[in-house]
Amino acid sequence: MTKLLPPTRLRDPGDLIAAVPHLLGFHPSDSVVVLVVRDHDVTMTLRADLPPPGVPHRVADRLIAPLARCRGDDAVVVVIGGGSGDPPEDLPHDALVDELDDALHEADVPLLLAVWTRATAKGERWFDYHDVGTTGLVPDPSSTAFAAASAADGHVTYPSRQALADLLTPDPPAALSRRTTLLNRLSAEFPHPDDIVPTRHRDLIHAEVLRAGTRKRPLTDEEVADLAHALSNPLTRDASLVYCTSDHAHSAEALWTELTRACPAPERAEPATLLAFSAYIKGNGPLAYLALDRAEEAYPGHRLTSLLRAALNSGLPPIQIRNLAQQVAATDWATPPANPNKLTMQKD
Repeated sequence: MTKLLPPTRLRDPGDLIAAVPHLLGFHPSDSVVVLVVRDHDVTMTLRADLPPPGVPHRVADRLIAPLARCRGDDAVVVVIGGGSGDPPEDLPHDALVDELDDALHEADVPLLLAVWTRATAKGERWFDYHDVGTTGLVPDPSSTAFAAASAADGHVTYPSRQALADLLTPDPPAALSRRTTLLNRLSAEFPHPDDIVPTRHRDLIHAEVLRAGTRKRPLTDEEVADLAHALSNPLTRDASLVYCTSDHAHSAEALWTELTRACPAPERAEPATLLAFSAYIKGNGPLAYLALDRAEEAYPGHRLTSLLRAALNSGLPPIQIRNLAQQVAATDWATPPANPNKLTMQKD
């Protein structure tokens, strides 16, 4: 949940538009954004590409599907770009806004406000879809109180969605090939146990999480291979969820991000999924979805990736993902589970 604005300013569209880049993690273009608001807090931020003119689409269905858990909240729709129209009477994508209004009404999430602007930049003019003639200017998104609070929490706002996606671009093929060779050697020499997290894996990941916060150089091929091999054990990966909710969450996210770029496929799926968990717990849905895309590209059908995507698509609140990570963290990963097929004899 993200504190947005004081109650007296909640209906100021300029402030809402200026907050959108920080809520998404990037400045969107040609997008429709739905903000779900409860008691002046933004509880969910959803974004979709604007559909091409005249092309059948299901944008409203995709945006409304996650709102089943938001009955009684309010919604704000912000359309960014997608044409110039003839403001204020003729705004771009007014038919899409009407579709969203109807769908939100059916979902019992009333539409509080719908506005259009060309971009989320200082000085851009916004227009109200439902109050013709109502208009204003977008303040500087980088100098608002919301921007300062976002930066203080460690959030980075990228200039575009592509710039955010570039954060997870895999390393060059030659580097990935070298690491694959090292990984194959490690897998042959050190096969994973079936029922515990090896102490050496636990200690390695803990040390690298702590080091990620201050390390000034990239991981070496050998370090990447060691970490990728450790995380390729599903138990080790699951145990590493503890860092998503710990005091070292920021350092852990930096490590998962670097490993998502540095690991070859299919091992890349493990840090990418950990990154998705970490991002979504912090409310960064766009980064979470991008990380899941990288995981699925590396390992189609990856079970944990599929489960997390289903949870996100259903609108599962970040707090519930956090609770799941905390439950996993409380598991004793160093002791093999009891054999359910072995009966214990007790004396009368």
